Amino acid sequence: MRLQPNKIMCAVDFSDSTRDILAYGVALCKEFNAKLYLVHIVDEVTTSFVDSGIVIDSEVLERQHTSKAQELMKNLAEELKIDHEIIISKGKSADGIQQLALKKHIDMVITASHGKSGFERLLLGSVTEKLIKILPCPLLVVRTNGHDFISQDTYEMKFKKILVGCDFSADSKMAFDYGLSLAQEFQADLYLAHVVKPTEHVDLKPADYINVIPGDYLVWGTSDYHEIQKKVTKENRDKINILRSRLEKQLQLMVPEECQIWCTPHATLLFGEPYRELIKYANEYEIDMIVLGVRGHTLLEQLMVGSTTDRVIREAPCPVLAVRPIEEQNQ
Repeated sequence: MRLQPNKIMCAVDFSDSTRDILAYGVALCKEFNAKLYLVHIVDEVTTSFVDSGIVIDSEVLERQHTSKAQELMKNLAEELKIDHEIIISKGKSADGIQQLALKKHIDMVITASHGKSGFERLLLGSVTEKLIKILPCPLLVVRTNGHDFISQDTYEMKFKKILVGCDFSADSKMAFDYGLSLAQEFQADLYLAHVVKPTEHVDLKPADYINVIPGDYLVWGTSDYHEIQKKVTKENRDKINILRSRLEKQLQLMVPEECQIWCTPHATLLFGEPYRELIKYANEYEIDMIVLGVRGHTLLEQLMVGSTTDRVIREAPCPVLAVRPIEEQNQ
């Protein structure tokens, strides 16, 4: 299933990361012929006293912030040559973005993983982590570490390598579909990685697997998965190598036959702490984007979610697309 975002939101805070967020938004909108929503949330201010006894009027301060935000947004929009809409709203940052995403039926939100203090503090620390958990659509978190994936002059996307974290659960299928769609759109190489965490046994049921190899995947059981978590010895080497080879084959065959005309998947098994292995792999192979599922059940919860996604976003050398299962998006 090829996925195409029609409405993309850039949530900006006027910090140093704003230009990077906007560059990704414009580039993706141009690629998919989508509409861009340029959004800024003005934090609610409460009336308070300062040490000198002066009362800070929250309404006056909010009006000043809103007026300044309108001016800055207008300056940003002057450079845009695509269909766009500017939205300035008041409230809590994460909640405000979620509500707008629902109201406008947004297909993707773009933020930054960190930022310096700007005119308004928007997407720092726990705000981004909350967005990952509450947004009704995928969240693309970009980094401002100097890795030039997009020209801010031509807005030309330079994605060549996309890495998808795969665990074969039904809930990770959405992340895979997004990764495959983006790889097809940008004619990028698709890298599929499954992380095996040694010494931590995971109960595995046939229902945990995507039906990619009829007649083969059904014979997988808990004992087989436990085997490949073991340290390789002289006695078990042949059996574990066979199991690993089958698992790599399943990764490769996740890509539909018709897609393999333009896409040669690179499948690999990684062993260790999931977030560390994914970041290490992304650095080693100069990955341009990582796609991960956000939340699911059974194996996905064990290997690829929660703190794993958060840590990958904080430490990855490239943008990370966090995708929630489709059934959760429709709730």
